[in-house]
Amino acid sequence: MVTVNLEDVLYTRNDDGVNYGDVASLTDDDILRKVFRTEEDAYDFYQKFGRFHGFGICKGDMFKDGGGNLIRRRFFCNREGLRHRKHYNRVDRRRPHKPETRTNCEARMCIYLDRSNNIWRVKKVITKHNHALTHPGMVHLIPNFRSMTEAEKAQIDGMQGCGISTSKTMQYLAGMAGGYSLVGFLKKDAYDYVDRSRRARIADGDANSAIMYLEGKVDANLMSMARYNDTVDDMLANLLWADGGSRLDYQYFGDVLAFDSTYKKNKYDRPLVIFSGSNHKQTCIFGFGLVLDESIASYTWLLENFLEVMCNKVPSVVVTDEDDLIREAVRKVFPDATHRLCA
Repeated sequence: MVTVNLEDVLYTRNDDGVNYGDVASLTDDDILRKVFRTEEDAYDFYQKFGRFHGFGICKGDMFKDGGGNLIRRRFFCNREGLRHRKHYNRVDRRRPHKPETRTNCEARMCIYLDRSNNIWRVKKVITKHNHALTHPGMVHLIPNFRSMTEAEKAQIDGMQGCGISTSKTMQYLAGMAGGYSLVGFLKKDAYDYVDRSRRARIADGDANSAIMYLEGKVDANLMSMARYNDTVDDMLANLLWADGGSRLDYQYFGDVLAFDSTYKKNKYDRPLVIFSGSNHKQTCIFGFGLVLDESIASYTWLLENFLEVMCNKVPSVVVTDEDDLIREAVRKVFPDATHRLCA
C-alpha cells in the first residue's frame, strides 16, 4: 500500500472560492496521487486544470452504493461523446443544425470514495485530447467558466432600475474589472439574465394583464372561455381564447375547420393561431391562440384545449398549410378528420 502525505497532495479551496494548487506542471502520475476532501473539491480542481490547459469540463455519470451514498464520479472534457443521431432525424426541425462541437474526446478524470479515510482519490485520468485546445486568451468564452456573482446580479438589477441599458452596464462592469475578458461572463449572459428577470415578473407584466382581461370577459359572459399554461420559469406559454358567439358558431358551422398561424408578427414574437370556418356567406372566427413556439407539443396543447372548449365536437375536415408540425398535431388530436391543404 502506498503512503502519501495528505498535506502535500490534499486539494481544497479557500473561503473566497479561489482554487489552490499549481496545475501547470502536473503529470498524470501527479494527478493520480491527488486526494480531495469532497467530490466538489475534485470538480473544482479539474475545472481549474481544464481552464489552464484550454478545455471545458462537465460532470459525467455517478455511482451509488446500496444505501444511496455516492461512491464514484467521473468528470469529462466538454467535447466528450457525439451528438445523438435522433437529433438529425427529427421531423419537426425547422432550423438548420448548429455546428458539431463534440468530438468524442476521451479526456477525463475518475474519482472514488476511500471509505477508510473518508476522502476522495483519483482512480483514472486521461489528459490527451483529440481536438485543438482553446487559446488562453479565449478560455473565458467557454460556457463552463462563465459565471455571474450575486453582487454582479445586484449591480445589473440596480442599473436596470435606473434605466441604464444592459450594453452600458456591461461597459461599466468591464471597465471596473479591467477588460471584458476579466468580467467573468459575456454580454449575452447579461442580456439573458435581464430577460429571465423580466419574465420572472410575470405577475406585474403584460401576460398577467392579458389573463386578467380575458378572465374579466369570462365573468361578463359565461359562454366565453380562456385557457393558458405556464413554463417552468413562470412565463406564459400557450394561450387560447374563444368567446360565446364563436363557440356557438362552431357548433353550427364547425364541420370544416381552418387552422393557420402567422409567423411571429406581434411584438412578443409569438405565433398567432386563428381558428376559422365559413357560415356559407362569410368567414367566421371560432377562436385564437398564442403559442410559445412552433412545436408539436405547443400545437397539440392548443388543439386539445380547443376541442375541450368546443364541447368535444370533432370537425369532419381540417384545412391547414403545409407545416409538418401542424399536420402532426392535427393527426394526433383529430385522427378521424379528413386533412386537406389550403391553396
